[in-house]
Amino acid sequence: MDRLAVKFAYDGTRFMGSQRQPGERTAESELLKALIKIGAITSADENRFRVASRTDRGVSALGNVFAVNTDFRPQELLAALNASCDDVFCYALAEATKNFSPRRAQGRWYRYHLPYRGQDLDLMMEGAKEFEGEHEFRLFCKPDGKVTLRTLGSVALRREGDLIVIDIRAREFLRNMVRRIVSALDQLGQGRVTLDEVRSSLQGQGRSMGLAEAEGLFLMDIDLELDWKYPPTGRMNALVSEQMHQARVHLRFEEALQEKCRLALKFPGHDI
Repeated sequence: MDRLAVKFAYDGTRFMGSQRQPGERTAESELLKALIKIGAITSADENRFRVASRTDRGVSALGNVFAVNTDFRPQELLAALNASCDDVFCYALAEATKNFSPRRAQGRWYRYHLPYRGQDLDLMMEGAKEFEGEHEFRLFCKPDGKVTLRTLGSVALRREGDLIVIDIRAREFLRNMVRRIVSALDQLGQGRVTLDEVRSSLQGQGRSMGLAEAEGLFLMDIDLELDWKYPPTGRMNALVSEQMHQARVHLRFEEALQEKCRLALKFPGHDI
């Protein structure tokens, strides 16, 4: 039995989050239903189904990853899954070691699309730098008992028309961490909080600075250092076209996913 890793994308507005929940439609439950339907697995536990990152309701993904033990023919797995999944698109596959877990990633990349409302971008960029490195993120997460002293690799932002695009990278994140960082930067840019208040919050002092809406957040990619393989160009375009038609995803998700697929086809074997 082989252990395979699969990259998948989904529009988070169509699910009650990614993680399995009793009685709820989630990205994981949709994948599991399809895997069982095509005969790739018998159960999540028996076939060691694992997903790299969990996303909340409304949060979308362009590069999440699941791993599973299966005897299913690797060259046919993506097409079979896409024919059986609704609102989830599987677009790359890699062979993995028997003990591989997608949770043990080298890095994760999130992107947030924040509406531009006249915020002070220079001040926001200055504030973004304050989040880089090791800090106390107690006020920038939903408490769940995990250690809140964490390290961010980079926080970068730029304006694109009526949007501020914020890219945040780190090995791992706490729950709600990205959306709380975005909210703090947004309030900083609007003059509702000061740079000193942001610095104080990163020492665990002061107050929380709110939570940005889930719909603006995308899990862009996960660094797992695997040799990803993509379908041929024609087949990929057909799968993307069919998925976009079936899901009727919102414009930004569609544009981002198609661009990601174009890059994957242009640079096969690279972790886009």
